[in-house]
Amino acid sequence: MGFTEKVKASLTTKQDGPGATSSRGQLNKYMLSHFFVQLVNLQQLIKAMNEFIGDGKFVKTATLFESVTLCLNKMMQEMVNDRYDLEQQAKLIQTSLAKLGISANDIKIKSLYPRLLKLSLMVNKPSPSLLNGQLKEELEAIFNEALKINIGKVRSRNMKIDVLSSRNFKLEHGVSYVGKGGSKVSGDSYLYENFQNGKTMIAISDGMGNGALAREESRLALQVLKCMLNFDVPVTDAIRVLAELKQQANTDERFFSLDLCLVDKENRKAHFYKQAATTTFLLRNEVVRRIEMSGLPIGATVASEIDQMSIDLQIGDIIIMCSDGIVDTFSEGNLFEKRILKNTGYRMDRISQDLLDYTVRRNRGEINDDMMIVAAVYKPAR
Repeated sequence: MGFTEKVKASLTTKQDGPGATSSRGQLNKYMLSHFFVQLVNLQQLIKAMNEFIGDGKFVKTATLFESVTLCLNKMMQEMVNDRYDLEQQAKLIQTSLAKLGISANDIKIKSLYPRLLKLSLMVNKPSPSLLNGQLKEELEAIFNEALKINIGKVRSRNMKIDVLSSRNFKLEHGVSYVGKGGSKVSGDSYLYENFQNGKTMIAISDGMGNGALAREESRLALQVLKCMLNFDVPVTDAIRVLAELKQQANTDERFFSLDLCLVDKENRKAHFYKQAATTTFLLRNEVVRRIEMSGLPIGATVASEIDQMSIDLQIGDIIIMCSDGIVDTFSEGNLFEKRILKNTGYRMDRISQDLLDYTVRRNRGEINDDMMIVAAVYKPAR
C-alpha cells in the first residue's frame, strides 16, 4: 500500500469485519480533527516565518521547503503509524493480556495519540496486585508511555477499566524582566509552551541591542521555533532551519541568542540547547548546579552543530534561566547562587522577581542592559 493509500485508509471509517466497533468511527473523527489542527499550525508556521524573514529579505527556496516538509512529514507519519489502527491495537491488547491470564473484551478506543491515550475495556476480574502491577506494565509497554488505570463498574466476574495517559508531573513557572534603563520594552523575549506530546518548552532569546526592534526579532524567532516543535520536529533540525533562515536574510548583520529547555515531564527529562546563551542554574536539594555550553549566536553562521545536553529530573528541581544582563552582573564569585538558595521554598514568580531585584541592587540601581529571569519547578501534578 502506497503512502497516499495509507493516509486515506487511516481516515476511512470501517464498520464491518471482526472486531469492528463504533469506536472505530470515533477514532477516525479524532484523527481528522487532529489533522485540521495541524493544518492550522502549519499556517501559523508560514505566517511566523514570513514575519521573521522580514520585508525585502530573500532566503533560499530550499530552506523554506525543508521547514515545511519537516512538519508535513511528521504529521503524515503520525497518520499512517500502525499505532492508530484500532483493530490491530485491540488484538495486541488481547494477546498481551492473555499471557497474564487476563481475558480482555469490549475494547473501546477513543484516542491512541501519545499523551492523549483514552480507551476502556472489560477484563475478567483480576487481583488488585495484578491490576496495578503486571496489567499496567503490559499496557505501558504496548503504548510506550506512563498510564493511569481507573477501575470502573464490576459486572458479574468482569470489571471495566479505563486507561488514560498519565499526567503525573507538571512545571510551574514565573518570569520577571526589565528593559535597559528601566524601560518596559525589553529586547529579551521568552516563551513558555505546553505541547500535546507532554513536553514543555521554556526559551529565552536575547535580541541584538535593546528596545522594540530587538524584542520583535527575538519574539518572532521563538514563534518560528514553537510552531515547528508543535509538530514534534527534532529540536536540532528546528534550530538549524531557524539559523539558516536568519543567516540568509541577515543583510543588516543582526544576531540573537537562543536558550532553550525542553522538558519531557512524564519521562523526567530536561533537554538543554544553547546558542550564545548564558548560564542556566539548576537548584536541587539546596545545591546549585551550573549548566553551561558555548555556540555561536543565531544569524552569525549556519548552525552545523547544536550544543545540547540532557539531565534526569527529580521532584522539586528548579530551573533558572537568565539573559546576559543578569549573569554579567555577577561575573565573579557565587553571589547569585547564594541568592538562589535563599529563595528555596518560594513560588516561582517570587523567586524570579527577587533575583531580578537583587541584581539591580547589586548594580547600584543602574540597569545597563535588558534583564530577564525565568524560574520553573518540576513537581507532581496533584
